[in-house]
Amino acid sequence: MSSPIPEEFADFLSAKTSIVLPISSLSAMYFVYGFYILLFGAYIYTNFSRQRPVGEQPNSRLYLSLTLTLFVLATVYVVAYTIEVVSRSIVFFTVLETRNYRLLVNYLLHDSEKTVVFTLEDMSSVLLNIAADWMLIHRCYVIWSSKKRVGVPLVVASLGTNALGLIAAIIQAVAIADTSTDSAHSLYLLGNTLNAGYLISSAIVNSLITLLTAGRIWWTHRQVRDHGVHSSDRLVQRVSVIILESGILYPIAIIVNLIVVNSTDGVPPPFDMAPIVVLVAGIAPTMIIVRAKLGSNVGSLQDQVSDIRFTSHQAHREGRSQTHVYSIGNLSVATRDIEGEYEDRTGMHREAKEAIAV
Repeated sequence: MSSPIPEEFADFLSAKTSIVLPISSLSAMYFVYGFYILLFGAYIYTNFSRQRPVGEQPNSRLYLSLTLTLFVLATVYVVAYTIEVVSRSIVFFTVLETRNYRLLVNYLLHDSEKTVVFTLEDMSSVLLNIAADWMLIHRCYVIWSSKKRVGVPLVVASLGTNALGLIAAIIQAVAIADTSTDSAHSLYLLGNTLNAGYLISSAIVNSLITLLTAGRIWWTHRQVRDHGVHSSDRLVQRVSVIILESGILYPIAIIVNLIVVNSTDGVPPPFDMAPIVVLVAGIAPTMIIVRAKLGSNVGSLQDQVSDIRFTSHQAHREGRSQTHVYSIGNLSVATRDIEGEYEDRTGMHREAKEAIAV
């Protein structure tokens, strides 16, 4: 007859902790990662399936490098998390079979492999968030006609947020190396607190980026209509949905994770949401690019996204009336053209007044 499990180890060696939670967590993570693989494959296909306009090539190369970075870091995290879960399960099963509880104590207090894997997870998740912020902020900055008063505050907020995340990751790595002392345990709790602040700050920053981007699209559309330029309401609504549905995924995932972790009252959740949050950080910006590219390759929208057809300012001066057709993928160009057209009209009005005075 097997001896009963000591009470202090019962939570670690329960069926839910040692069997159900690892299986459900890995299943959920690989389901989301499988979707990410399909999304990344769609991006690679659409990115190289047709030649981009010359003016968009620098941005295209930037987004390509950032998207590759996001996917590589997400893959590193998936591998590290898998090693962590499998190694922990092996230790738990070995302890249950041999009743060698010293093995469990050594794993929990000072296991070098566990420390390396945990550190790799924390660092890759923060670096992935940095790359995601870079991509989203750059797109927001371009859509806002490269205005520094929009880009600089977002960059500063992102730097502060990710610096907090790096500090939390370093503190947790130091604490996990040896948790046998009270000081190490206190240090680990400090790292957890900083990490919670990092997640909340990241949710706020990404929400601001999403709202600014969607707001600028709406404003540009209104300006286009006010200047008598024809545009597709359906296309604008689609782009707004793209921004809101994909850009807002990351802060929503963070908020849900924080709610689940802090409302379980010691009861383990159905699965660990931490890897889901990390993967969504890569999926959200990638989905924006992919959905925009897929939309630009469908039917009659291809010409609208590929080209910007507009009337030159000289044609206005000669009294010719033509229709402006803008691509939502070139919002900053459309905005600059609207502003330039307004300046031309103002100058023409001033010249007319001077002619009348003479």
